[in-house]
Amino acid sequence: MPPTKAPKYGHLFIAVQRCGLRITKELFLKRVRDITPEGHDPFPWTVDDFLYTNREKIIKHKLGEKLKQYLFPGHSKSTNLERLDLNTFCFLLIHFCGLEIRVRQDINRLRKLRNKLVHLGDGDIDEYTYETDLDRIRGIISRCSNELNNPELAVELENVIKEIENVQLADFEKAREKLKEWMVDETKYRVWIKFTQEGFDGLKTALQDVQERLEENGKLGHIDISFSSAILFIELGKELEEAFSGAYQGSVPGKLHTHIQSCVDAIKEDIRQMGPEVESVSIGSIIFKFTCFSVTSLIYLVDYFSGPILQRRLHGIAKALQDMVDDLVTIQICVPPENSQEIIQKLEKVCVSEDDVIPQAKRKKVFNDPLYGQIELHPLCVKIIDTPQFQRLRHIKQLETCYLVYPGASHNRFEHSIGVCHLAGKFLRVLKELQPELDITTKDILCVEIAALCHDLGQGPFSHVFEHKFIPTVFPDSKWKHEMATVKMFEYMLRDNEGKLREYFRQMIPGFEESDIEFIKELIGVPADLDAQVWPYRGRNKNKSFLYEVVANGVNGIDVDRWDYLARDSLMMGMKTTFRYSRLIQHAKVLVAEGRKQICYREKAAETLYDMFYSRMTLYKTAYQHKTHNIIGLMIRDALLAANRKITFASEKGEELPISDTIHDMKAYTHLTDDILQQIQRSTSDDLKTSREILDRIIHREFYKCIIQTQIDVEQKGWIQKKDVQKTLFDKINQKRKQIDPTDSSKILEIDVVNLDYGFKDNDPVTKVWFFKKGQEDTPIRIDKEQVSFVLPDTFAEQYVRVYSSVTDSHLFDIIEQSFSEWCDENDIPQPKGLSIPKDDSPK
Repeated sequence: MPPTKAPKYGHLFIAVQRCGLRITKELFLKRVRDITPEGHDPFPWTVDDFLYTNREKIIKHKLGEKLKQYLFPGHSKSTNLERLDLNTFCFLLIHFCGLEIRVRQDINRLRKLRNKLVHLGDGDIDEYTYETDLDRIRGIISRCSNELNNPELAVELENVIKEIENVQLADFEKAREKLKEWMVDETKYRVWIKFTQEGFDGLKTALQDVQERLEENGKLGHIDISFSSAILFIELGKELEEAFSGAYQGSVPGKLHTHIQSCVDAIKEDIRQMGPEVESVSIGSIIFKFTCFSVTSLIYLVDYFSGPILQRRLHGIAKALQDMVDDLVTIQICVPPENSQEIIQKLEKVCVSEDDVIPQAKRKKVFNDPLYGQIELHPLCVKIIDTPQFQRLRHIKQLETCYLVYPGASHNRFEHSIGVCHLAGKFLRVLKELQPELDITTKDILCVEIAALCHDLGQGPFSHVFEHKFIPTVFPDSKWKHEMATVKMFEYMLRDNEGKLREYFRQMIPGFEESDIEFIKELIGVPADLDAQVWPYRGRNKNKSFLYEVVANGVNGIDVDRWDYLARDSLMMGMKTTFRYSRLIQHAKVLVAEGRKQICYREKAAETLYDMFYSRMTLYKTAYQHKTHNIIGLMIRDALLAANRKITFASEKGEELPISDTIHDMKAYTHLTDDILQQIQRSTSDDLKTSREILDRIIHREFYKCIIQTQIDVEQKGWIQKKDVQKTLFDKINQKRKQIDPTDSSKILEIDVVNLDYGFKDNDPVTKVWFFKKGQEDTPIRIDKEQVSFVLPDTFAEQYVRVYSSVTDSHLFDIIEQSFSEWCDENDIPQPKGLSIPKDDSPK
């Protein structure tokens, strides 16, 4: 017996036919009322008033001409709305009702979904497509019901969707026939863009194999290869064949000819590096011929023709065709098989000989990472890794002196940088797959991966000890940041190494341009304001602003750099963390918010984001700002200060530069790593005696002492400035000890103010993140923490004030405690825990 239940595509038919028809009819009637001219009598317009006012425009349209007998039945008759179908209402709404763009997009989605179902035939659809289309229908219902200000309608139609699983086959057949009705002739066209993957995939695999063999043997020179690809228009029908014939001959002015020509021009512009030529143009096809200068550029070209980029270029033609016939034509992209074979044969001749073939296993560039397992990096990334400037990162600790507190924290910037590179590529590939309309190219991904790989090139010895303790002491007015040195080191890396690396960039980045170098430097430099009135970058335009949020996100702090160090540092220190970056990747989407494209997240990922920021604060509190770790950092700073002018490094100009001045010369800076401490310890020079004594104290764990500390409620007291605390406390301490020791106590004491927060001072960082809801995926929204959980913190920051001493003196410690206690009283700050001196409560 035949099945009595309708298949999944039958459920969608019911949802589109019932919900779509109701929504579009109600929207149409509302717009007729809304656009009635003021003072019209009677008010508002009737449907016939609207139609006859727009009669000339409607009939000029091809579909309007065919709908004439239904829309304009005669002077004595009124239009019968019950005879109008979903397609007719969509036609009127889109072209003549002045819809806002977001509503018009929804109506277009509904129309396209109807067309897809009509042409599906009797084939069913998979579960993912079914759920995706249902969610899309729900979103359209929700947004259009809001536009109608009719929540009851939303509930009614949602119930229709809930009941569709109970639809019987007979009901489905009736709905399908109703949905297939056209107020036009019965000529059917199929209009969509189709890619023949077989030829492309085979060619790309073969090309990548050849490329690896060439790289292994150093044969990356220019290779001129001809490549042909065709855009074919299938099943045009007589009417469209005539239109296309006229368009190609230039005799048909207007939209169709314009779109075909602009499509060809756009393709030329996209791949201008390869020198495209239009080999032939006929009624049913456009054949392009390219001359490629390297295997890499050829792979890029194959990527272009087999991926979503060209698909979007052809949307203009598809739209023009749809306007002409109001239905779907196949646009097919293919590469001739004989062309592929010829290319590979030519390349084999310049590749390695048969007796010199390198085994496949040796060609892969695989890194075994403790976090991600085996990861494979692009050959250009490997070329960067194999430079002295990057290898330097093997000798710079990721967590400065934390390994002296947490023995396992001895990992380096080297492995962290590789991890960030891996995550950047993974994140962008997911976005590219889920949102092909973003036009994320292979080149974009590679440039971001390179930036992620190189983002820490400018770190000094012991990282933040050098940047935040040593340099500010030597140059108090300097605003130097390691990102500045990163850009300079990247530039030096390109011009060093006999210029080979820059040549690799030119050869191995698809369609390489100098702006790609600029783009990478922008990604690794000090972040600019992405929301500035004038777009601050030149490497990529504002349409790709979201790319600037992947490596170092100055907008909300959610980036792959943070994802890697949270996971890696927790692992190496033996700390547990519940944060999982993979959940954020799965729930990310790029939307337009506040005038530019930003990375947004599904609303249910908000809790994961709070988890991320909490994990960050926990690591800062227990490790990064651990008092013993900070004390050792101060001791290393003092050792470097004492050795600053005693150890020098050769500059590019041959000058000998002290440690502090190497930040201005990258040749010298390349040789400045954590090894500077071993250099000091190995030395027997009297000039380095003071530095050696400080380092000997570290080895024997005779650290400076943390005399006292207290916490400050930032929300209640506001932010305490370090310089203000130092001035007041030093004055108090010096006043109390001046009769015993008149020397300035700042020579032996360090007053430190430690800021602990979620990354944005005392603000909730999640308020800076855009989200979206299921069913409303195209609408960015903000979320309050109360919408996530009621047990999230009310305060997102605190401060610690600490006093360290480089000498051991019990009398001095008493003076410090007394002065600190007085300062706390004067500023209404909690007294330190375990205060050893009695608090004076007598009246002053």
